[in-house]
This record gives sequence, C-alpha cells and structure tokens, in this order.
Amino acid sequence: MNRKLIFNVLILAIFSFGFGCGKLEFLKNEQLEAVDAGSNLKGVTFSEYLALDHSKDLTNLNLYADAIRIAGLSDYLNKPEDYTVLFLTNQAVASMVRSLGYEYLAEVPPVVLKNILSDHIFKGRLRSFDLTLGETRKMETINGSFIYYTRSATSSNEYILTANNSSDLNAPAAVIRSQNLEFKNGIAHVSDQFTFYKLKDAVPDAPSGSVGNQTDIIDVTKDLFIQNGTANRAKNFNNATSIDMKNSNGKDVSVDRMGLFQFPLRTPTFGNKIGLAKINFYVYFTGLASSLNAYAGANTDFDETTVTWQTAPSYDRVSLANVSLNASYVGWISMDVTSQVNQLYGANRTFLNILMNHNNDNFVKIYPREYSAGRYKAYLSLSSPPPTILSFGSVAPLNIDRSLGFAKLTTSELKMTGTADKNISYIVTRVPENGYLVKYGIPLPVNASFSQTDLANGSIKYLFKGTGSTDEIEVEAKDHNGGYYEAPLKITINIQ
Repeated sequence: MNRKLIFNVLILAIFSFGFGCGKLEFLKNEQLEAVDAGSNLKGVTFSEYLALDHSKDLTNLNLYADAIRIAGLSDYLNKPEDYTVLFLTNQAVASMVRSLGYEYLAEVPPVVLKNILSDHIFKGRLRSFDLTLGETRKMETINGSFIYYTRSATSSNEYILTANNSSDLNAPAAVIRSQNLEFKNGIAHVSDQFTFYKLKDAVPDAPSGSVGNQTDIIDVTKDLFIQNGTANRAKNFNNATSIDMKNSNGKDVSVDRMGLFQFPLRTPTFGNKIGLAKINFYVYFTGLASSLNAYAGANTDFDETTVTWQTAPSYDRVSLANVSLNASYVGWISMDVTSQVNQLYGANRTFLNILMNHNNDNFVKIYPREYSAGRYKAYLSLSSPPPTILSFGSVAPLNIDRSLGFAKLTTSELKMTGTADKNISYIVTRVPENGYLVKYGIPLPVNASFSQTDLANGSIKYLFKGTGSTDEIEVEAKDHNGGYYEAPLKITINIQ
C-alpha cells in the first residue's frame, strides 16, 4: 500500500462497554481516504457518546462528560452539523479547573465553563491528514475566539497533531493523544493537556518621563528549581550555585525544570497604592532564544530545603509576565507583576510565590540568592505612582444579547489616550454582580488588570449569569510609568 495511505494506529483507550454492533476495543485508523474509527462511533453524536457511563472504562473522559453537561453544551454537541471538538481527559480537565481558579469541577460557574469549552469547538471537520506537514490552521471557534491546529512529524510518525502550538500564542500547547475520531456529527481529538487561546501579552515600553520618586526593594527569601520525571519529581534541588530551567514541551518530562521563588510582602513606605511592582533576576546562561514566563504560584508556603516538584505550590497556567531572551543572553531581567502584587495586598497576603519556565528544550539559568554573597539575588521592587500621562478617551455602555450570553469588551466601550495601547492598563476595582469579567476565559478578580491592547484584541469578555437586566464594572486606568488616572471609570452593562 502507498505510504501516504498508511495512517498510524490511534488509540483512545480500551472500552469496556457494548454499544450497537458490539464491544469497541481499539479506535484504529488505517487509510487516509477512508478513515474509520469504528461504526460504534460513526453512528452516534458527540453527546450520545458522552452520555454513556465513562466512570469505569479506560477513556478517562468521565470528567469531560460532566463538564459538558454542567456547561449546558450537551444539546449543542447533539446537533447534526459537522464540528471538530477537542476532548479533554480527566488530567486535562483537572488542569483546566485549576487554571480557572477553582479546586473542583463542581465549583466552576456553568457560564465560565461553557465559555472555555466552547473555545475547543469549531464548525467543520478537520483531521490531521487534512494538514500538510508543518502546516498550522487557525480556526474560529463557536465562541468567537480561535484555536490553532498544527501537524508535525518525527522519523517514526508523520502525523503528530498539536493544538495551540503557535508563535502567535503564549498558551500551553496540547499534544493530541488520539486523533481523527469520527462521530456522526464531526471529528474529535483527545488530549491529556489543557490548552486555551491566549495571545502573547503586549510588552509595555520601559518607563519614560516621570516615574515614582520612591522605590522599596524586597529581597527574595526562598529560591530553587524543581524537576519533573519519575526519578526527580520527589527530590529537592535547592543549591547555592544555580537555578536551572528547561522545558521539553512534553517530549521528555524528566528534564523539565522550573524556578521557584518566594518574596515577602510588607506595606510600602510610600503608602498602599503601588505604581509599579517588578520582579528582577540575573540570568547567567541562555541556550536557545527563549520566551521566559513567570506564573503566579498559589499562596501556600513551602520549605526551601525539602520542597519538590510534587509538593511545590500549584500555579496559574496563564502567565503573569513574560520576557524574550536572545540566545547567549546574560544580565538582569525584570517583569511587571503589579497586578498580582496588588491582588495579594488586597487579600492581606504576606508573600508572593513565583514559578518560572521558558518555551524551549534548552537551559536558561539564574543565579540564586546564595551565590557570590548575594550579589545577584532576585528582588521585588515596589515604586510609588508618578503623575499620569493618560487623558480620558471614552466610556460607553456594553450591550449584551441575553440569548447569546456574552459580549466582548473593546475600545468602543473603554478607551484612554496619551500613549500606545500596550502602555495603558486597567485595574478592576469592582467586579460585575450578574456576570463575570474574563480575560481569555479566566475570571478577573478585584485588583486584576488587563491592557488596552487586550481590549483591542477582543480578549476581554463579559459573561452573563442568566439573571438581571443591568450590571456595572469599575476600573482604574494606569500608564506604563505607574501613574493612575484621577478618577475611576464605570462601564454600564445593558442585558437585552
């Protein structure tokens, strides 16, 4: 048979249920032009399949089935139109729940869950062999967002499919575990990893003009790296010479390393309002060019001498800040963490946990606090706010179609002037009561922030809970120097 017609064996799992014409054991696709995942699937819709009891089989899809039901998407996935859907295993659903800021699936508000899961669904059938080698397709989801699918290959497999593996994004990519599963109303791909659409954050310009006249320095008190893999995830890697970071992107988790840091928080000498908060590190080795990402760690304490990959604080999958490093870069770097620090102060927390990694299977190394008598130790800098360079642009009501249930908040409803969009941020001072304000689907709490570039990109949404006819959001505008606009801005929401 022609090699192009040979398709690798795809295994979702061994199923232990009977359906239709008998037991479905392996999902197997062999011919590209006649892909058949088994008549047991091709005769049912997504919803009919997910309605089966998966709690005792080996699919690991029982939590995803629950999530679809809670989100109210069961009827949608029963429609006769063709769709492509990313199924999430239990492992991926658990990661999704944590990324949304909750501990258990049952705690996630249905409207928030629906918004996230809808971004994994788009109209039409897309299979791995519909893509040429190296091709990436950007598909618009039923939620008005996007998902990217990329086909790559190795020497032994010419059909590796990945979701959201794109240079446009700063999101965790998801390797497809089982692909091209044909249902009556579309195609399903299955992943053990949670992914979502998130563009790279617009990096503000360096502060210019007036800056705050006071800066407090808070030194790191705990720093080390943690390492994954069977042989390493239970080991402690605290040492006085190096903090190593490496990212295999799922190819070999045993080499994955992340930096882990803790900074104490104390009331600034200049008062409670912070203009800028930055974490500062000294990088002494960079292999390949990298995007270095900082993530907000859970507010749980840890022992620097015993903490491991398994016991380290969990962290948000949405990066808190990121910076690009050229290959062979050496020197100080800083990342803006003002939003997270403001949230922690607002919640009366006493420390900031940061986890850090990058996007390449290569080392980036940082000096720890013990090295060279602390000369290169990381620190948190807190600066007082200077006078702002912002001017008022416009504020207009946001209108929501009740039947649709969401709307994007854009620069048509909220806009400031005086500098570039990337240099303007908004701090949430009042969250809506009848809905949720989300960034890339993740709910924004009080003191969280988003940029005017986020508004321009359509990354901010209001999700309607289902009751009420009006709502309100209040924000403070701030420039990249840390200066605050003189008055809060209120956006009225009309639900029609």
